[in-house]
Amino acid sequence: MGRLPAIAVSPYPTPMTRPASLVLFSLFAALSLSPAMANDQAASQPSIKKETKKEAAKKDEVVELNPDDPAVKAAVKKAQATFDDFIKTVSLQPPNPNIGNIAVRVALREGKKVEYVWLTPFTILKNGYKGRINAVPTIVKRYQFTQQVTFKREDVVDWMYTEADTKVMRGNFTTCAQLATAPESDVKEMKRLYGLDCSR
Repeated sequence: MGRLPAIAVSPYPTPMTRPASLVLFSLFAALSLSPAMANDQAASQPSIKKETKKEAAKKDEVVELNPDDPAVKAAVKKAQATFDDFIKTVSLQPPNPNIGNIAVRVALREGKKVEYVWLTPFTILKNGYKGRINAVPTIVKRYQFTQQVTFKREDVVDWMYTEADTKVMRGNFTTCAQLATAPESDVKEMKRLYGLDCSR
C-alpha cells in the first residue's frame, strides 16, 4: 500500500477521560483551532492575559484513557476490527477530497508505562506506520509533542476522520466511550459542533 497523504487536522482530536462534562466540552473547544489560528487569535486580542508556556503545555496534555473501563475496552475492540477498512478509505489514490481530519490513536510505551495518544498526520510505511504526536504526553516522558513515532497495527486503539459533505465524524470510538456518562446535552453538542455521532 502506498504512502498516506499527510493531512492537516483541525479541530485536533483530543483524548478525554475526566468525568466533568464541562471539561469534556472545553477540551474539544480549546483544540478546535490549529496552533497557527490560535496564535493569530491571541495576537488580535491584546487585552487577554498571555498564557505562560507551562499553562499552554498543560492545556495540550493528554487526558488518559482508563483501559480497564468496559466501555473503553469495547471501543478499542471496535477500532481494531474496523481499522483495515479505515486504512482503505483514507489511503485511496487519488485522495478523496471529501475525507479530512484523519488521525489515529495509539498506545505509546515506556517500560511498564502506557499512554494513549492521537497522531496526525500519519503515513503508511512498508512494515508499519509513522505519525506525529498531537498532544503533550504526561506518562511516557521520553515522547514529546509533535515528535514523529513509528507504530504497528496492534498499537492502534482508535481512529477517526470526517466527511466534508455530511459533516460527520467517523470512528473516535474511545471518545464516545468516555462520553457515555456525560449529560445528554453535552453529547448532542459534540454532535452539533464536530459531527461526532455516538449512536452509530
